[in-house]
Amino acid sequence: MLKNKISRNAILYSKNHIDADKKTIKKFMSGQKLMQNAGKCIFHSLKKESKKRNIKILCGPGNNGGDGYIAASLLDKADFNIEVYSSISEKKLKGDAKTAASKWRGPIKNISNFTASKNDLIIDGLFGSGLKKNISGNIKKVIKKINLKKLDCVSIDIPSGIDGDTGEIKGIAIKAKKTITFTRKKPGHLLNPGYDYSGIVQIMNIGINLEKLSFKPLILENNPDNWIKNFPWPDATSHKYTRGYALIIGGEKMTGATRLAVRGAGRIGCGLLCLGVPKESFDIYSSENPICLVEIVDTQKDLKTLLNDDRINTVLIGPGLGISKKKLDYIHQIIKTKKRKTVLDADALKNNFKTILAKIKGTVVITPHEGEFSKVLKNLKMKKIPGDKLSNALKFAKKTKLYLILKGYSTIICSPNGKASIDRNSSPFLATGGSGDVLSGMITGLLAQGMKTFDACCAAVWIHGEVSKIKGPGLIAEDIPEILPNVLKKLKNYRHN
Repeated sequence: MLKNKISRNAILYSKNHIDADKKTIKKFMSGQKLMQNAGKCIFHSLKKESKKRNIKILCGPGNNGGDGYIAASLLDKADFNIEVYSSISEKKLKGDAKTAASKWRGPIKNISNFTASKNDLIIDGLFGSGLKKNISGNIKKVIKKINLKKLDCVSIDIPSGIDGDTGEIKGIAIKAKKTITFTRKKPGHLLNPGYDYSGIVQIMNIGINLEKLSFKPLILENNPDNWIKNFPWPDATSHKYTRGYALIIGGEKMTGATRLAVRGAGRIGCGLLCLGVPKESFDIYSSENPICLVEIVDTQKDLKTLLNDDRINTVLIGPGLGISKKKLDYIHQIIKTKKRKTVLDADALKNNFKTILAKIKGTVVITPHEGEFSKVLKNLKMKKIPGDKLSNALKFAKKTKLYLILKGYSTIICSPNGKASIDRNSSPFLATGGSGDVLSGMITGLLAQGMKTFDACCAAVWIHGEVSKIKGPGLIAEDIPEILPNVLKKLKNYRHN
């Protein structure tokens, strides 16, 4: 259990972990004590393994290798059959890792002589999260052998070969069934492909107290613990106007996208919805959207009239909108005021985003997938760091002063002040047409109810993913609003940890 008060959902970059280690060693305990604690954690995590299995521990040159040597000694004392392999000569080890290796009483074999059978359990202590260069040589051959044979492997800190900050594979990486990490997760545990290589991630406490070290993590793993206290539940005094009034702008042809957004906003609890649509599509919208008002918006004047209603506090534009000079003008008119929040999605992101950004005065949320995001960056002439989804998202949000939801199997939510949340609460079945439109509606509905922008984005993404996990195979976008009430019921009884 993690006993310090900083959220268990906090995520730390590799440099943060290194800094925490150094400060802990300076103020509270020795590096050797930290390593002993890490080794004990590994032992306690593995002590229920069958003693009929051979445990083969791969030790690298750094502290991960030192953790492996400590674990080897403890497992050996508990009568496990242990073999230790090292990537370098014991003579070349330094510091705490060298001390740990000296306490191992068994032989240390060269990693080039590594062999294993299907029943063996591999402990990966080769490289930690700070690895920045590609793996090569004998270590590469060993990792390839482990992966090809699909051997059970438990990684220390992070699977060797995974960049702890980006989730990238540095040439090759171990495919672990479990990863034992310390203090908090790293971005690489949650970002692909690192997420797929990490298996089950077990966080263990080795004595580093982030609170005492005055750490203020800005990145979280998305979880109701982070936002449930601010969720806008109605009470006995609530009525439709207190639960928000949102305007959604629809287009001529892709009416289904807009209607899905409407249902997402309604199901998440928005009190009143107004749908602004072209005259030619009015009959379609009005006949299939009984939960909202439907108004004709064919001109700038029509839109201005709607926006003059001060009760409207949130606007969504983009789903089913279409791309034209006229639609771009609509966007410009909507975003030029500070008095309401705006969600830009789908077609709104395909218009000239540079001109959109120049006219924004209020709070704006954008919800691109990777392809749309790349086009937005290109339009703004912003460089993209290859393979570093999190850094790209954070940099964009800070520079543009926008709230960003960068959608994907690892969805990243960023605020302009540097806060970010990584969401893994979803399933592949969300990859279906219209699911993003429902999400944009859900965000709109929560914003309209007065939920703080970052919290609303995080909550909508998590709930959206939870629906996909409940429904599973066969999910279509129309299912999401229908299942939403079940998820909300569970959330209402959610116990904050």
